[in-house]
Amino acid sequence: MKHTILLFIKIGDLRWIQDLYENGTVYMNTLDYFKKINDNSLRGDPNEGAINLSNPKNATIRFSFMDQDIKPVSIRYGSFLKTGNLYCLYCVSSYGLPNPNDFKFDERNLEFGSHCLVIKQPGVFIEKMENELNRLGYNFNHNLVRYYQEQVQLKDLTPFNKPNAFEYQKEFRFFVENEVDKPIKLQIGNMKSYAEIYEAKDLVSLELKSKSSL
Repeated sequence: MKHTILLFIKIGDLRWIQDLYENGTVYMNTLDYFKKINDNSLRGDPNEGAINLSNPKNATIRFSFMDQDIKPVSIRYGSFLKTGNLYCLYCVSSYGLPNPNDFKFDERNLEFGSHCLVIKQPGVFIEKMENELNRLGYNFNHNLVRYYQEQVQLKDLTPFNKPNAFEYQKEFRFFVENEVDKPIKLQIGNMKSYAEIYEAKDLVSLELKSKSSL
């Protein structure tokens, strides 16, 4: 099913948002970075890049020298993509939002930074990203993130699946195949003709009517 994308929003510190706005500097960090970063599960996700997961929540442990089981523990294991790069944006879209009047920005996203770049023409941004990644010879894909319930077993996951604890982030992301475990820095040109800078706190009052506006 196709969905309509209304806006992209990138939230971050003012200096990085200005660099994106003025120069089109796009910094794509690695899967490993997002798996290991310790930031109270804002960006960090130990399941990032999972292909499949097993999560037997009622497992118990018994050692030979003990006469009773240890209380249930959570054990998670699976297989993962080893390398790749991500660029993530907050996406206002028709996915999960049949009625635009129901839109409400989750204030937890303000933890990403003090300012934001509102990309009013998401199609233009996608095209510029595609052109630059193609020019550099990368294999890549982009899509809305689908969120999943953490169940006993999950198969056929992709970089566009994340646990539902992150659903409030409403992600759209680019994934680049990359055998080298290093960040990628892109320059897609200034974005002044199709984006605007705001303080991130202004997003709390964002309302969607027939047209998107701040």
